[in-house]
Amino acid sequence: MHRRLVIPALAALQILMPALADDGHPAYQLMRYDEDWSPLADSSRRSERLDSLKYISLGPPGWYVTIGGEIREKFELLDQPAFGVGPVDQNGYLLQRYLLSSDFHFGSRFRFFTELQSGLEDGRNGGARPTDLDRLDLHQAFLDWRISGTESQGIMLRVGRQEVMFGSGRLIAPAEGLNLRRSMDGARINIKKGRIDYNAAALRLVLSKPGIFDNVPDHTQTFWGTGFIMPRPFWRVANIGVYYLGFDNRNSVFAKGVGHEVRQSFGAHIWKHTGPWDYDDEGVFQTGSFRGAPIRAWALSEDGGYTFMHWRWQPRFGFRSDATSGDQGPTHRTLGSFDPLFSAVPVWSGPSALLGGINLVDATPSIRLRFKPSVTLTLESSAFWRESRFDAVYTAFNTPLRRANPDASRYLATAPSATVAWQATRHTFYSIIYTHFFTGDFFNAALPNKNVNYVAGWVSYRF
Repeated sequence: MHRRLVIPALAALQILMPALADDGHPAYQLMRYDEDWSPLADSSRRSERLDSLKYISLGPPGWYVTIGGEIREKFELLDQPAFGVGPVDQNGYLLQRYLLSSDFHFGSRFRFFTELQSGLEDGRNGGARPTDLDRLDLHQAFLDWRISGTESQGIMLRVGRQEVMFGSGRLIAPAEGLNLRRSMDGARINIKKGRIDYNAAALRLVLSKPGIFDNVPDHTQTFWGTGFIMPRPFWRVANIGVYYLGFDNRNSVFAKGVGHEVRQSFGAHIWKHTGPWDYDDEGVFQTGSFRGAPIRAWALSEDGGYTFMHWRWQPRFGFRSDATSGDQGPTHRTLGSFDPLFSAVPVWSGPSALLGGINLVDATPSIRLRFKPSVTLTLESSAFWRESRFDAVYTAFNTPLRRANPDASRYLATAPSATVAWQATRHTFYSIIYTHFFTGDFFNAALPNKNVNYVAGWVSYRF
């Protein structure tokens, strides 16, 4: 899956999927390899037929395999793709995703995790996008070696093909919102000491191809990084993460041109997701070079809210805002366009992913109602502007959608949306989303009245 053909869902998934009451089973995780089913070694704790797949003994104590999977059926309708540039589609299309994993544990030191992925598309005008279709491939296959210590204190090395999630997902995420999830080839090392969790990685994106077992690493792109997370360092409330990410891409695409990009990202992330007040804030500064010229770019993100715990339906009133830098045009040698790297789908412009996280400012007030522990309704309205008049508007594939126009309005669109999410059982999740983009002066100057409707509904079953 080429990075420039990847729609950037992580934090949003946790909002869309309310937790059920604890029934004694481990919770399903966004990253399936984070699940720990060892408690089901005690057969008395198995209450479902599928529990027999979650702990299959291999003989010696601590030697076992866990089988897991997911089926997701999703309907999407995007009637004016690319704000009227793409093929008009009034009927929508079906996306299917199938995942099957096996997690082998060989005592406390070694573990081998594999996952197959199949993604199918049917009925889309213009055919399948690169992020829609991959008939069958090896999505993950990695070895964990616990070099020293324990899971809570020690050193662990991971080598192989793997999904990667750093922090909030604004820069590195597995792209849950896509039909095809994203994976990378390489190595990671994790060191846990006290309350501090250190990570370092060197990875390459895996290119998704539509055939069978034909995915390969993309040798034109290399990613590396390091950072640490510390829970509650200040006031025993917030969590903080600090990181450095490096990225080398021989074929980056910006309004300024196509060329070799070497980019360094320095960021800080602070968040709190418990109690009535919650927030998730992040700042990123980027430097490096593009076609031999310097890079100076930045991004700021804020997502916070307050939940009235004792009110009916426990309403959460929230506000999200992001700003990512744009370029100052051909007269400036320095590239000012921010690069969101391998980000999650809803991070920058919501689940429709019509706008990418380059040269973008957004403001989104919201309210979420919880009718039951398992049913939520979220209403929100986003407004979008260009940060710089001299840079293009970009797609969520991080390629220019409309060329720069210094004389046109900064205002792009307003997009109210509604999301209903229902965790029907521990295994089954339903969601329906509707978003309407009211296009502003920038888009209407070229293609008047190209408002956009986005509808998505899906059901997923996990085991």
